[in-house]
Amino acid sequence: MNRNGSHEGVRAWGAASILLIEDDHDVREEVSVALGSLGWEVIPVTSGEEALDLYSRTPVDLVLLDLGLPGLPGMEVLRQLRARSDVPVLVMTAAGGLEDRVSGFDFGADDYVVKPFELAELERRIRAVLRRATGPRPEDVLHGPSDIRLHLRAHETYVGVRQLHLTPKEFQVLKVLLSRRGEVIAPDELSVEIWGYETFGSRNYVEAHVSRLRGKLAEAGAVDVINTVRGVGYMVR
Repeated sequence: MNRNGSHEGVRAWGAASILLIEDDHDVREEVSVALGSLGWEVIPVTSGEEALDLYSRTPVDLVLLDLGLPGLPGMEVLRQLRARSDVPVLVMTAAGGLEDRVSGFDFGADDYVVKPFELAELERRIRAVLRRATGPRPEDVLHGPSDIRLHLRAHETYVGVRQLHLTPKEFQVLKVLLSRRGEVIAPDELSVEIWGYETFGSRNYVEAHVSRLRGKLAEAGAVDVINTVRGVGYMVR
């Protein structure tokens, strides 16, 4: 992490530092003890204001964020974190509906766990997020049909000279489809690739991201780029 708080990659995920933002005392203590016993350094705070102040001064490898915070709302904390850094953020919330999950992903969350959750599930989601964050650096540009270009390190998308404003997860969906161009990718496989877990038959949020991505591409002139193979998945030819 540099001085302005931007994320430059994490240490090996077995020794990662985790900023835990949770106002519920019992949950905060239980999660802190459980994750600490696994070798992670846990820094617990009780509010979004405290978390943002600490994050500006202290490097961390992952943020665990409760959305139901007093004071500064969790979504605003997420927005401010994402505006200044690409640090991985795993959202914890009691609101587990599709609309809430999609909103969290649109604001830049890397994963989502719904309360009440099992600590074993939380551990696996943390490991999956950190594993993705420590992966190899990608090539600079991915090219697609209709003059689509993904500038991966700058996280920018263009159709011709027109820049598209994609959410982080829409960008990742397009990245996976373009990097495996000509291959049909099932919704569960997309989910594992991007969110780190299978949908187990509940594919609405994958479909929602693909639908919105198609709309943005079409508006920029890239029509029918993402094809649906009925009963199988999605592909870019």
